[in-house]
Amino acid sequence: MPKNFKIILCVSLAFLLFSTIAYKKEAKGESENTQEVIEFLIGTVAQSNLTFIRNGENHTCNEAAMHIRQKYDYFQSKIKSPEDFISLCASKSMLSGNPYLVETEQGKIPVEKWLSKKLAEHVKSQKHS
Repeated sequence: MPKNFKIILCVSLAFLLFSTIAYKKEAKGESENTQEVIEFLIGTVAQSNLTFIRNGENHTCNEAAMHIRQKYDYFQSKIKSPEDFISLCASKSMLSGNPYLVETEQGKIPVEKWLSKKLAEHVKSQKHS
């Protein structure tokens, strides 16, 4: 094998190795960021002072946050993004299939829509800070 080929091969392998390490660190950071955003979303529900409706029954914001956290604990291994969290934990009843609702000044809207809007606002505020 020519000497130049060996050098190029070694440099290429080193680049590949360091790229893989950097990617894993970046992916880990994303996972930690996802956890922080999910905690923010649960906190948003808990601090909203709104009424949440699940299967036709009214619940306080704290009750809704506790329920969503329980679902998060159950589905955590399947959640890779804040959007997954909203879809699996805050959108509808797994038993009845009925959407969760929240009473706002605009009336009753799906929690999935309300929380997705809160997520978008949060992401936007993080980009500007």
